Amino acid sequence: MFRGPLTQTAAALTDGAISVAHASVLAHGTRDLPDHLAAEAEPVLVEAAARLDPPRLRRVMGHLRMVADPDGADAQAERRHQRRGLWLTPTFDGMVAIDGLVESEAGQMVLAALEPLARPTDASDHRSGSQRTADALTELARRNLEAGRLPTTGGVRPQLSVVVDLHSLLGHPGSLGGELGWAGPIDPETCRRLACDSAVSRVIVSRPTTSDDNPGVADDLAGRLRAARARLPRILGGAPSQPLDVGRSSRVVQPGQRRALGVRDGGCVFPDCTRPLAWCEAHHLRHWLYGGPTDLPNLALLCRAHHRAVHEGGWRLQRGPDRRFTATPPHRRHHAAA
Repeated sequence: MFRGPLTQTAAALTDGAISVAHASVLAHGTRDLPDHLAAEAEPVLVEAAARLDPPRLRRVMGHLRMVADPDGADAQAERRHQRRGLWLTPTFDGMVAIDGLVESEAGQMVLAALEPLARPTDASDHRSGSQRTADALTELARRNLEAGRLPTTGGVRPQLSVVVDLHSLLGHPGSLGGELGWAGPIDPETCRRLACDSAVSRVIVSRPTTSDDNPGVADDLAGRLRAARARLPRILGGAPSQPLDVGRSSRVVQPGQRRALGVRDGGCVFPDCTRPLAWCEAHHLRHWLYGGPTDLPNLALLCRAHHRAVHEGGWRLQRGPDRRFTATPPHRRHHAAA
């Protein structure tokens, strides 16, 4: 014999008047209601369950909660609001797993935006529903990026950024492909496909050596960079260069500097931080107010949390001779000073 609080629901389930799905909706919907309210509402709810499908019955339960127990409904709405979140995680096989929870209003907006993009293209479209939805989400993001209406990040309009070496772009055998930041590597042919309809920026990178401080080596490096630029294809070699060092003339990091930082740092440089490029802000290692220049050697990318830790939290970020970054917490700095 059923001894739970919803005795009429149990009887209707046993008699076959409602399904297990209906009973589950009633049990879940009345779980947080005061006992006397649940007892008073149960006969009406059982009658409604016999006439409605589970999704419609769930909406009836939502209306009941708002009318019968508005304070409890508000508390539950706040709990739902706090549970919202979206998680994107790169997988070992080169994909990105997406998981999350959004509130009903947000979910309806997402569905409304995806629905026209997720329709089959024609009768020969054999993609599954989930595949069409995934493609629609990608297309929605692409259109918004191309429209240029999104807020800038570090003074640069957000776009998909791919770092690819020249050999991969030109299709040389044995090339490695490109990097998509935290999402991982992509193959060379994908890099070339993206380059078909993308703005391509030239960034000439020199590898650090132990002799970088030698003036003769520096002069030789400048010559080699000029020679490398002359060998670039017209689409890259003909583009005007952008200054990476502006000294004291500007406190604000220029767009060309931001792109160069993205190539050099890739994301937050704070030790053991893996936050991606899109989350980062440019930081002066020696503050501009104290004579620090807005030059690439004096700049680094930090995520907002670690940028705040350095400024407000008292951490000290330094780059060593090997160009690796170290961070010293406030208590160690004070101890060393003592």
